[in-house]
Amino acid sequence: MPAATGPYLIPPNPGLVMLGRGKVYFDKFVNNTTTRQGLEDLGNCTSFEVVPKIDIKEKYESMDPQSMLYARAPIRQTYSLKITGDEYGIDNLINTLLGIGYTLAAATGGTVTAESITPTGGAVLGRFYDLQHRNITTLTDVKQGATTLVLGTDYTADLVRGRVYLLPTSVTITPGSALTADYVWAAYTYSGLNIGQVGTIDGYINYRGNPVKGPAYEGEWWHVQFTPSGNLGFIADDFGNWTLDGMVIADTVNHPTNPIGILYATNGIATA
Repeated sequence: MPAATGPYLIPPNPGLVMLGRGKVYFDKFVNNTTTRQGLEDLGNCTSFEVVPKIDIKEKYESMDPQSMLYARAPIRQTYSLKITGDEYGIDNLINTLLGIGYTLAAATGGTVTAESITPTGGAVLGRFYDLQHRNITTLTDVKQGATTLVLGTDYTADLVRGRVYLLPTSVTITPGSALTADYVWAAYTYSGLNIGQVGTIDGYINYRGNPVKGPAYEGEWWHVQFTPSGNLGFIADDFGNWTLDGMVIADTVNHPTNPIGILYATNGIATA
């Protein structure tokens, strides 16, 4: 933690009014541990909020009809973080979909002959059928038995994703028939995630402020347990975003004097 520097500004002072900006970094723990793996930049975060909450127990006296407040005491203190971002990188999607990352890779490429592309019920015009591989460099033939179908007349093809579409106007394809494909494919790699593999996402949060106006702060929260909230829009009329709600867990073992976290001014502007 860097030493605080002056001069400090004491309110009331317009220099203390904040119009906030900044970056948020997340160091996700290895699953079911508190082992850190390195900070990841969450990208453009449109909102970063810290929400303190104090639960109060109140006692009202029973001696008078007014039953006035007799005693009051705080019984629980919690801190939560809310982060909203709009960059749909794999790491952010892993966090918001409670996933585990993996790589879908087919590293060799090859030639395929007479691969069956229709299910048990046979061909249906106006339907899409996936090949077993993607990144097709040459779609040699699509056949119905010994009959070679014509590209653009009987079917179209998405070679990058390995998908064939049977045109509803085809007069050659017999509904219910079995179709096969001959093709050549090249190596490909996709980054992906398995959805819903963990219950929460735990880790360390570092905020570095760069405000339009006002004091710049840097914050650290040692252990935050996140769960996603809101809707993750993949089709929408506006730019999509994701939201993580996190509850701060006290780290009394590693930080006995400040188990929640720390916040400090980094541009010398703070209250005394």
